[in-house]
Amino acid sequence: MTNSPFDVRGVIEGFYGVYYTFEERNDLLSFLGRNNYNLYIYGPKNDRQHRAKWREPYPEYIMSKFLKNVNTARDYGVEFCYSLGPGVSMVYSSSEEMQHIKEKFISFFRIGVRSFSLLLDDIPFELQHKADIDLYQSSAEAHAAVCNNIYDWLKGMDSSCSLSMCPTDYAGPTRGNEYLPILKQQLHPEIDMFFTGPDICSKTISTTTVQAFRERTGQNPVIWDNYPVNDLAMSPELHIGPIRGRDDDLYKEAKGFLVNPMNQPEASKIPLLTFADYFNDPHHYQPESSWNHALKEIAGKEFYPHVKQLAENSLHSCLGTTEAEKLECLTKEAVITIEKEGIHNQAVEALEEYLDQVDHSCFIIKNWMDNTALRNDLLPWIEVMEHWYWMTKRAIIWLRSLEEDGSNDSKALSLMEESLQKALAHPKKIGGSVLIKLAELVQQKQKQTINRAQDSRSSSESSEK
Repeated sequence: MTNSPFDVRGVIEGFYGVYYTFEERNDLLSFLGRNNYNLYIYGPKNDRQHRAKWREPYPEYIMSKFLKNVNTARDYGVEFCYSLGPGVSMVYSSSEEMQHIKEKFISFFRIGVRSFSLLLDDIPFELQHKADIDLYQSSAEAHAAVCNNIYDWLKGMDSSCSLSMCPTDYAGPTRGNEYLPILKQQLHPEIDMFFTGPDICSKTISTTTVQAFRERTGQNPVIWDNYPVNDLAMSPELHIGPIRGRDDDLYKEAKGFLVNPMNQPEASKIPLLTFADYFNDPHHYQPESSWNHALKEIAGKEFYPHVKQLAENSLHSCLGTTEAEKLECLTKEAVITIEKEGIHNQAVEALEEYLDQVDHSCFIIKNWMDNTALRNDLLPWIEVMEHWYWMTKRAIIWLRSLEEDGSNDSKALSLMEESLQKALAHPKKIGGSVLIKLAELVQQKQKQTINRAQDSRSSSESSEK
């Protein structure tokens, strides 16, 4: 394995929405171990026993599945960490509530887990229960008390146990409150803290930003990177491009680095491989070459060109990359040229040729690709790309019929509108949306055609009178 300057290189399954099956997680754990990751944190928000119903124990048959995950992680040199998100409803001052946390952690301790975490993110800053308000001055004080109690208890069971936590104030330079300074004063210094960078989903993460967090907390954080995660409002997006915008010396200021993947486990491996390259040699990391390698590794050399052609049309994310640069340029040039020269020109031919290539790639991925897990992850975005493809084909058919014989091809127009509505109504979004400019041009010319016909009829009626 390559020696990485990052001591901790992990993945946190920490997103909202449908989370991974145990089989998918086993596959991911082996993938992580093979690619020099050394930590995995379990913490999907929609696992009810993790967050909404955190007091409830897992059934025995589910714990047996977790045991397989823990064993797989160990076999591949990955530390399995179980996290709990009790802050949504916990009474921090309650000894009974503390016991619920301990019982949950004990169940994982018994199957070999020694790394634990308390996720106190995405909850109110204000204390919610009277008993807590009477005892603590702030939520930060309550969080420190709970974490310290659990840390001491874990160490009492086994000195090899560790505890980390995600504070409620986990992003940005500061939120103008004393939450982090209180943690600095009261939280045990060996309890690691997570930090997502200047934003929840950060375009860039700099050493300066991490240093500012350290000044507020007294410790170097573990970076929790919310790329390529695509949950909640981002669920229409496919974040399949390489990681960018992370300083090459973050390892000097951060204890470690966690990646929050997408809800799509196989597609997530593509950006995860680019993170692996960044971790192994951040000073020489090249996003494009790393991305090409990752695409080949996950899709296979034979299918790599097809997956890349789809992927290059789905690069919108917090990283600020243009979603579909080539398609956007081709569409813009085609629309401008149609206005100036008509439908028969090289710009339109170039757009059609490129879209035919994308459509062919979608067909190959959907029907022939060996990696069916990746195919299944990509399928919703392939579907919406196909709607944009057919919208464009029918728009061009209509424009050609108008220019060649002045006819208003109602069937082509109707089919174009149908494809457009399907694309716009689809729950997933992809770069084909730039093609709406072509649909707008058709709609504009259709109105002009109708207006001219009406004017001609009016003129004819006036002449007859």
